[in-house]
Amino acid sequence: MEQQTPQPVTESKIVGVPTPRIDGPLKTTGAAMYSSDHHFPGLVYAWPVTATIASGTISGIDSSTAEKMPGVLAIYTHKNIGPLYRTPPSAGFSMILDERRPPLEDETISYYGQYVAVAVAHTVEQARAAAEAVKVTYAKTPHNTNDKLLDTPTIAGKPKEVTKRGDAAAVLARATYKHDAVYSTPTETHNPIELHASVAVYKDGKFTLYETSQAVVNHRDVMAAMLGVPPENVQVITRFLGSGFGGKLWPWPHAMLAAASARNLNRPVKLVVSRSMMFQSVGHRPTIDQ
Repeated sequence: MEQQTPQPVTESKIVGVPTPRIDGPLKTTGAAMYSSDHHFPGLVYAWPVTATIASGTISGIDSSTAEKMPGVLAIYTHKNIGPLYRTPPSAGFSMILDERRPPLEDETISYYGQYVAVAVAHTVEQARAAAEAVKVTYAKTPHNTNDKLLDTPTIAGKPKEVTKRGDAAAVLARATYKHDAVYSTPTETHNPIELHASVAVYKDGKFTLYETSQAVVNHRDVMAAMLGVPPENVQVITRFLGSGFGGKLWPWPHAMLAAASARNLNRPVKLVVSRSMMFQSVGHRPTIDQ
């Protein structure tokens, strides 16, 4: 093979040379299609009902008033959402749902803002009004505010192989000065400009999902497992992404609610997470002590 001579930086055709971004004109003119921009004939809107307690159980849900409101097609709870399955443990990133359990799985409340129901209606205003009309009663239990590290295993478990170099304990033992401290990092929330959103289309046993995703293959695998269908029956499409900061690497519960609602109604369903819900239901970087 003929050996090539590296080009000096001064002769580079890339570094220091203006390069047009192919997506630039689409974004600056508003022509770029983000996930929540997709619309289809017969599309309806979903709006979640969120828990108002941090820990406990649901003792009752009264959706009778909401069901009679204009434009409302359905109010789904853990009793009628249909089958959604937990993803199997995985040592990798695929097959991980950050929530770790399906939405509307049972009566258990694990955190404030958890989805306890979802309203589906012809317009987003009707869906939101119906969601606000759903009355939920709870049996509270003490919530965990312990700031100490919890001794619980992660989904990936412990690493099978650990690389060691040198003897840290011996070096520390003979050190002239020692400093022992705990360094803490506060909780951080992912709040990009683009809200999390899902537009779910269901037809003939197959799902086409327009998602705010940073990893469409992971997204597809998780959604297929939770919906109980083969991966080839799920297509995830993300044409443009309005940032994510890592918070859109996997699907969150709203994506399951949109897909399950689309399957139940056999209609396209759009669910856009509100800005306030972005602080509650799409994860965060937890407090870290090290």
